[in-house]
Amino acid sequence: MSHDRCETAADSLRTTQGTAPSDGFYAHPAAPAATAELSPAWVTRQSAVNMAGGVISQGLKFLVVIYAARTFSVSDFGLFSFAVAVNAYIFVMACFGLPTYGSRAVALAAGELSQLLLEIWVLRAALGLCGTLVCVAILGIVPQTRPEEILLLLLFGCSNIAVSGLFDWVYQGLNRQDISALLNVLWQGGWLGFTVLGIRLGLRLAALPFALCLAGFAAALTSVFLLPRTSHLVLSIPSFPGLFRRCWATLILAAPLGWGTLLLNVVVWSDVIWLRYLRGETAVGLYAAGNRGPLALSMLATFYVQGAFPTLSKAAAQGSKELFEQCFQQVYADLALVFVPGVMWSMVYAEEILRLVFGRADYVVAVPIFRAFLIALLLYVANNLLGTGVLVARSRDREFRKVLGGTTCIFLVLSPYLTWRSGIMGAAWAAVATQALSCLWFCFLSRDEVRPRHFSALLLPSGMGLVTLTICRLYSLSFSAGIALIASSYAALVLLRIREQGLLPERA
Repeated sequence: MSHDRCETAADSLRTTQGTAPSDGFYAHPAAPAATAELSPAWVTRQSAVNMAGGVISQGLKFLVVIYAARTFSVSDFGLFSFAVAVNAYIFVMACFGLPTYGSRAVALAAGELSQLLLEIWVLRAALGLCGTLVCVAILGIVPQTRPEEILLLLLFGCSNIAVSGLFDWVYQGLNRQDISALLNVLWQGGWLGFTVLGIRLGLRLAALPFALCLAGFAAALTSVFLLPRTSHLVLSIPSFPGLFRRCWATLILAAPLGWGTLLLNVVVWSDVIWLRYLRGETAVGLYAAGNRGPLALSMLATFYVQGAFPTLSKAAAQGSKELFEQCFQQVYADLALVFVPGVMWSMVYAEEILRLVFGRADYVVAVPIFRAFLIALLLYVANNLLGTGVLVARSRDREFRKVLGGTTCIFLVLSPYLTWRSGIMGAAWAAVATQALSCLWFCFLSRDEVRPRHFSALLLPSGMGLVTLTICRLYSLSFSAGIALIASSYAALVLLRIREQGLLPERA
């Protein structure tokens, strides 16, 4: 597909809307979307499907973490956690905002996108390889790095090449969140299955990256196989003479989003690196036990916002602020319902949760870390909603990058300093403070785009969470009774939301 034609089409779309030029906005002017696809109820339905897949895929991913924690020593689990943290950088380097950019292009485009699919595939594979080699080279010159850490990281890095052809982002843009969710479940489920098999075959820690590579490759092949059978899009035959030029043009257009997501990754994962070199592998293992659960849950917010992202982008492209605010408020209320009561309840039963999940007394000391990251979880959800759901949906990619760049600079000073002074708790509170600053900044920048109705979104979830927390504290309920109570609270909230959406008949 010609990039000149795409940029001309994007300029035409911006002119008809009377908006300022956007940052890296790649789109053809699309026909007006059906009213149903831009309704708040549609947003909830698509986001719920995407997050349901996210719950399953992240649950499977977390089972890999639990299996590793229970199988290996705390020190070996620290090695694994360190390799995963560094690989998270490689993964973001490999993606570099391309899936989000491509999803927005697919959601708004009405023309030939086959070349774009190929370009993103090639770019992700090339960036994954480069990112792996760079990280391995950097760690190779650090005196404290052990050879097994470098080998583990090299194997994990290869998984980013294997998964470069995973086109879940295409299905998100096409509003086929069911297929996108299925592909991610296949990926993480394959990782768990291959990991168990590899460890039983005696591969030990090496089984984890090998399994991730195999699972990623299987999911990518499945997405390529399904593409022509579930959409009008097909991969084009490569035209090698102009491939480099087209890939470079696509990379430039996606760069603002790419730098933004890379900076976000620095904030989320750098603390593990400071801990590894300032406090040792055991500290990393304990820290990971406290923060892996909340970080896995934060990915559910990412899945939910990704499910709503095509609709928010279409609402923004149509120029209707009222429609955009309605969709935004719906996502805000849904996220509050999902996360607020659960976070309040988890604060009470933090120790019981860690005992249940990891099954070892060694990890009980991570309870303060777990509670700190529950606070960070709520802030991360808000940042995801305001950053991706507002600024990126409105094509304000450079401002999105500016916020993440500023908070990253603060984090890179605050996190190592507090880690040096206060150990794992210092690292945790540095993460909380950075997320809070980012949230305030996003609120300031998005004030002209949306006017969130905080009272309406937070009243019921916060009230239900407070009642649940009070009952648990007042009557000193056991863990099992507390689970029953929070499950009942969520059932009541969901029924109220379904009735509010008009899916249940009102009583006469």
